[in-house]
This record gives sequence, C-alpha cells and structure tokens, in this order.
Amino acid sequence: MQVRKKAVVALLGVPLLLITACSSSSSSSASSSSSSSGTTTASGSCAYTFAFITHGDNGSFWSVVYKGAKDAASQLGCKLSEVYGSQQQGQAEPDDNAENAQIQDAINAHVNGIAVSDHDPTLMNATIAKAVAAGIPVIMLNAGCDPTDLAATTAITCVGQPEQVAGTQAGAYFMKQGLTNVLCVIHQSGQNLLDRCNGIAQALGVGSTCKTGTAPASGPACTELILSTPNAASNPTQADQQVVSYLQAHPSVNAVMTLNSAIATALVTDLSGKNIKIGTFDLDSQVVSDLQNGSLTFAIDQQQYLQGYLPIVALDLYLKAHGNSVSPGAVLQTGPFIVTKSNVNQVQAAISAGED
Repeated sequence: MQVRKKAVVALLGVPLLLITACSSSSSSSASSSSSSSGTTTASGSCAYTFAFITHGDNGSFWSVVYKGAKDAASQLGCKLSEVYGSQQQGQAEPDDNAENAQIQDAINAHVNGIAVSDHDPTLMNATIAKAVAAGIPVIMLNAGCDPTDLAATTAITCVGQPEQVAGTQAGAYFMKQGLTNVLCVIHQSGQNLLDRCNGIAQALGVGSTCKTGTAPASGPACTELILSTPNAASNPTQADQQVVSYLQAHPSVNAVMTLNSAIATALVTDLSGKNIKIGTFDLDSQVVSDLQNGSLTFAIDQQQYLQGYLPIVALDLYLKAHGNSVSPGAVLQTGPFIVTKSNVNQVQAAISAGED
C-alpha cells in the first residue's frame, strides 16, 4: 500500500517533497479534526484557508477522505474553513442542492481555494466555474473526474478514480474468472455509479451501458439493480434482501458487483453457500477479512485517503509556487487498484491506520 501511495505522490514532483519536508511534523490523529462548521488550524507556515466540500456521509469511506484532507492541512499548516459532506446528517441520498449552496458560500467567503466533489455536473459545473472566474483555484475530487466536466468547470484537476475505467477493470477481472452474467448493484443516485456499471458492460462486450430489467438466461450480460431501500449503505442487511430475491428469480446470474463495501459484506452472509461470486468497490476491515477467507472474489481500491490529502497539497502548491499545477486539465488517478486474496496484505496496514 505504501508503494502505491508513493507512486501517486511522486507525480507531484520535487516541489511537494520540499513543502512536506519543510512543514512541521504532526500526528495523523484527530488533533487536526474539524466539524462541518468549524475551522481547522495547524502549526505550519501555510497562510491559506481552503473549503473542503463533498456529497459524502460519515461512513467508513468518506471518513478516510476527510482524514486525508485534515492530515494534509495539519502537515502543511493550512486552515480548513469546513469539511462538509451533504449526507453527514444521515440523509438517504446526497443533497446536491445543499452541496451546491456550500460551494457558493465558499465563494462568498473568499476562501483561498476549494476542494469539491462534482457529484451533479449539470447543477454544479456552473458554480464551480464561477469560483474559478472569481480567482479561487478549484480542485475536484472523487466525482467529476471526467474530461468533459474538467473542461466545463475549468478546475485545475480532479483527484480520483475514473469510474468507467474502474468498471472496465472490474468487468475484465470477472471475464478472466469465467464470470460473464453480472448483476451490478446500485445503492444510491449518482452518474459515477452508473459509469462503473457501464464500464463492466463494455468489458464484457455487451454494449456501452449496463441494462436494467431481467437478467438473461446466459452471459455475457450486465444487468443493473437499483436498490429501493433508503440510505441503503447504512441499512445493508435490509437492502440486500432485494438482491437475494432478484438472484433467486434469476439463477443464471453468476457474479454480483456491489458499489459499496457495506452492501458487499452483508451480501457475503446472505449468499453463504451459494455459487455466486461477489466483487465490490472500496475496502474496509471486513472486506479485508472476506478477501482473506475467499468470501469476496476481489475489491476495487480507489485510495480515498489520497482523494482528501492530495487536493489540499495541490492547492497549497498552486498558490505558493505561482500557479504550478498538478496534472492540469486531466485526472490525477488514485485508482483503480484490484485487490484480491493474493495481495490484500498490501492494503491491510493502511486500512488499520485509517488511510484506506
């Protein structure tokens, strides 16, 4: 895991290494934490205030993203005016209007830079472009890692995982295992999730999109199942009953791809003893255990700690180094990385440290 992180950080070049070396050392503990309305202040030399705005919740995935942002701010000495996620109050879906309003609030506050997930490009692209026009550098993260959205927003870069590429790699891995009739389980709204399923379809050679409806009697095929349970990732046991019922009605499906680790770990229990292979996006300690014992076939790691950490570093570098930018106009990829039983030990330490 550390090797993979260093490879991504190396893309930032010597200036990042110099900044990191000159900044004060700090623990990656909660001492740098902030609430959605508080301000994180650190002891380094950075004079900038950044807003960190996402569509995320307080779950195992986004807490690691937030930790990355707080660690970077602490190490560099920057301030975070907020670490905001539109689902932090337990909403069933991301609140894109609330997130968009938060971007506008950051513009009005004249922050020095914005790190933001572009969860709804139709709504948010214009607001992000407004921030850039106001002289505020913007780096997108997690969602919006698409050349079209980067061009529309004129953001410096997007730190994250190109989702269609990740889906294509997942589909290719299923194909390699001889698993060609795949059910792609979607737990909430978001074009980024649809892109993952569409990538699976493309890898299987069944067109540009994953279909909805009835799975065919044989593969290759990609079929979407959209969960009806509100806030499914927080209620995985309930949500997975819909998956189990679907599989009982469509016994030809031989592989399931979940887009959330909580959904996957609940499904491992529900499908115990069944000859259906499961893959998932993202990792946590239970996913590691399921990979080690063979209950999960593979997981896609997007190294979400870096999606929090690198935008803060890149904004600081941009302002300190007179506009020097990292991966300008292109995606700075943190994933996908396929994790299986054979290499899961590489990521275990990072997960234990809250860095994956």
